[in-house]
Amino acid sequence: MQKYNFYLLLTLGLFWACNGSTTKSSSDSKFSAEELKEQQVLWDELMAVHDEVMPKISNIHKLGRQLKNYNETKQGVPEIVSKRVESTITFLEEADESMFSWMNNLRQLKPLQDTEKHKDILIYLRAEQERMAKVKEVMLMSLEEGSMLVQELGITNQK
Repeated sequence: MQKYNFYLLLTLGLFWACNGSTTKSSSDSKFSAEELKEQQVLWDELMAVHDEVMPKISNIHKLGRQLKNYNETKQGVPEIVSKRVESTITFLEEADESMFSWMNNLRQLKPLQDTEKHKDILIYLRAEQERMAKVKEVMLMSLEEGSMLVQELGITNQK
């Protein structure tokens, strides 16, 4: 029985020793808990704005298709109306592109933490929050303009 207890204790001791060496503790981070929290809060705020406006991309696409279809199928439209439709389509496309450009250029938080200093991460995240605010503004303005034009022109197709 003592032999069994010895092996059990030895096995448990090895398990704890190995487990302790493979588990990364928060003290291994080059950032304090407060710094990590501050970075995460800024990241979460940034992602909240992204998550708020990203679903609106489908509405931007829908309005763009409706206006393109109108321009392609409607006969006898005054040139001023046709140009307004074209400029609104361009505005919608720019809003769409601004979101995808922003997403493609965004650096993820973990790689930032691996390569940057805390101060630099905060500067970067705050700048990205400003960029995302501009993307949101452009998207909302293009949606408003596109929706108003669709309504004014009486476009009812759901393409």
